[in-house]
Amino acid sequence: MKFRLLIIGLLITTIVFSYRANAQAANANPLNPGVTSSAIYLGPVLGYNMSMHSVNLASFAEDPLCPFFENGSSNGFHIGVFYEQILGKVDSKHSIVARLLYNSLPAYFEKVGDEYPSLVDDGQGGYTTVLSSTQHTVDVTYNLISLDLMYKFNMVAGLVLTVGPSVDYVMSNNLSQKYSIVKPNNVQFKPTNDPNLKYINNNRTIIVYDGDIGKGQGSSSTRFALKFGVQYEIITGGKVDFIPGFFYNLGLTNATSNENWKVSAIQASVDIRFAL
Repeated sequence: MKFRLLIIGLLITTIVFSYRANAQAANANPLNPGVTSSAIYLGPVLGYNMSMHSVNLASFAEDPLCPFFENGSSNGFHIGVFYEQILGKVDSKHSIVARLLYNSLPAYFEKVGDEYPSLVDDGQGGYTTVLSSTQHTVDVTYNLISLDLMYKFNMVAGLVLTVGPSVDYVMSNNLSQKYSIVKPNNVQFKPTNDPNLKYINNNRTIIVYDGDIGKGQGSSSTRFALKFGVQYEIITGGKVDFIPGFFYNLGLTNATSNENWKVSAIQASVDIRFAL
């Protein structure tokens, strides 16, 4: 609730500043090349996320010999809206940009096991020895509502530097961990009576866990990050500009309370800017 009130308050504030800035820009000369008569901009944002999860996660918490998952990554996306407020005169190089985004920052972890000899029923009352191998995998879903508040500086010839904090509200998170037999094709797990394990794929895959990433010990509902990057303003001469850019979104807080789990991302984004 507090997060929603914060967003509403920021939107109201930006609208008020928009009207004030528009009044201040009324005397600007729209015929002067390179100078816009508007001090405020709005538009949609869309882009790609290469998310990176840094964690030291045990595949089986009760087994000290089990493999650990580290540095998972995957592909995601972001979409939303942005507001830009010029600071000072309309031809100023300084501005503040606020973005309200839906961010998808998933991750995939994999640990491939070594080959070990296994006994397989030979169908004649005996057993034969084959080499078998397994793999541990984790799929993480991590979706956020993000509010970016960034300072923007126009350097030269359309090149822009931008930096600022990002505050995220975690909409959903899930961790699905599986333990599978890779080969040979005629080997299966022998199901146990453990109610926490689920067997699928003709008993060749065990779902070890499927639920909240905190595994019942607490996951954070908020994330704080520092976002910085470069953009390039493509001025069309009309009412619409295109501003592609690359950003690094550095996670500062942990995703769970029981793990040192940081989520960061490299983001390629496009602001489609409309002058008011």
